[in-house]
Amino acid sequence: MALVMLPSDLPWWDSVKKQLKKISETKNTVEIVQAMQKIYEIVSLDPEDDTIDPEQFVGFLDFLETEMSCEERSNFLNQTLPNIVKRALMIKELRPRRGVHFSLQQQTDVNEFDYSFAASLLANAFFSTFPKRTHKSHPTLQNFNFASFFKTIQTSNAQKAKLRSVLHYFDWLEKGDNAKGSLRVLRQVMHSKEWLTIDDWLECSLQLCPLQIKHDGQLNRSEAQNLQICFSSSKLGGEVLGTGCTQESISFATIPEMLTVLLNVEALEDNEVITVERVRHVARIADPKHKAKFEKLDNARDVSEPT
Repeated sequence: MALVMLPSDLPWWDSVKKQLKKISETKNTVEIVQAMQKIYEIVSLDPEDDTIDPEQFVGFLDFLETEMSCEERSNFLNQTLPNIVKRALMIKELRPRRGVHFSLQQQTDVNEFDYSFAASLLANAFFSTFPKRTHKSHPTLQNFNFASFFKTIQTSNAQKAKLRSVLHYFDWLEKGDNAKGSLRVLRQVMHSKEWLTIDDWLECSLQLCPLQIKHDGQLNRSEAQNLQICFSSSKLGGEVLGTGCTQESISFATIPEMLTVLLNVEALEDNEVITVERVRHVARIADPKHKAKFEKLDNARDVSEPT
């Protein structure tokens, strides 16, 4: 069984922890970004790339200083950021006893993560503490780091809205019992003997379910009992941690716990499906390709997302 290497499993974890603690102890946005840059230089560089971009997180700095109001910045520096650091540092103690195994192609499996562990994974992705993946090094996996996300945040309203959703998630997680419970990721495979032929469809006597078409309303305001269907990339999430503003990317950004599948789920093949259960929808983003209007959902709801 192939296991995912977590940041706490790697030899530079002590150096990363040192930078994370620096981040939690300062209220200076420049120092925060400098520490994030240092983490990036330690763990996230492409082994074949000799260049280091010294401005990898300049976009994030600009967001903190120009996009946030004084009230938002104060909340981020005094509440949100320390909480994200706290959760990132907890990864070793929250790690499942048997580790985190990859969800491999053509293999049916189930993974279940406590919400607190999922939040720790997401916090580490936020600080880009996972080793960088490329299409060449990991052709069936996503890169589970925010470094590239921050790189393009200055030029995209969708990026800013997606970031606000993730930050809101970490604030929301601190309330009540929101960190208690677990999510489940199920991979299913349809083998050739289960495939239906044209003749099978023609001979089927079962009635189709009722279909109702509405010409008004917005998809992101559909009722809880409705099933939303959107296009999905074979690599789940698509460009959500890039510049993506598709329905898929927005769904992952507004249901942040969905992002954890980028860590260990291999790309889907044509006969596979992933179902993620008990993840929470915490925000809405309307008109993502243009204004990208962000709206908090303080009463988040559990959803299951078939992909």
